[in-house]
Amino acid sequence: MNYRIRMLIAGIWAGIVTFIVFWISLITWGRPFSAWLYARMLGGVGMRILGIKVRVEGMENLPSEPAVLMANHQSNLDAFFMGTMYPRNTVVLGKREMLKVPMFGIILLASDNILVDREDAAGAKKAVSEATAAIKKRRRHLWIFPEGTRSKGKGLGEFKKGAFIMAIAAQAPIVPIVNQDMGHLINTKERILKSGTHTVKVLPPISTQGMRFKDADRLIQELRELYEREIQGF
Repeated sequence: MNYRIRMLIAGIWAGIVTFIVFWISLITWGRPFSAWLYARMLGGVGMRILGIKVRVEGMENLPSEPAVLMANHQSNLDAFFMGTMYPRNTVVLGKREMLKVPMFGIILLASDNILVDREDAAGAKKAVSEATAAIKKRRRHLWIFPEGTRSKGKGLGEFKKGAFIMAIAAQAPIVPIVNQDMGHLINTKERILKSGTHTVKVLPPISTQGMRFKDADRLIQELRELYEREIQGF
């Protein structure tokens, strides 16, 4: 199948998954189960539609204790690439504007995710408190894209401080999740889609115990250098 046909079928599958999980999210409201189910259904079947096999290395590095899971963000297809390894009992830090997406916005809300208005300074402070509570009180992993937005194939974006402030506030370990550059299989501009294997690496946790907010800049630099090395090594 060519690019357009595979992408069309993948889009249809995403719509089917959204419809199914929407109803399940209403029943399981307030628990992250529907987000996990959405990710697994989307990635499990979606990657087969695209003809891509996902190889996850280092799943043993996911700790049993609550952690901040940080993954580099390339495109909307990341939900397909990383859906198969999305852990249970995980909430996502996302943009509040995504609530406007029909059905999907309800799934986000029902799954107890943390949604932030990036233009609202007070909301950002509230998000730190909500993230800390999710990790420490509700014992959940927190999934964050530290770049804050999609890089759209332009390499690793700038890491935002907020993700690291949240990890330090909760004194939770950071688990780097390195998503291979999808350009070796997909080029959306030129409409190229190749069959092959895409790798996602889960690296050993990095402790934030004893760190203070003033350590965030140093931590950002260390993590960014780590991601750059791993991405170049694929």
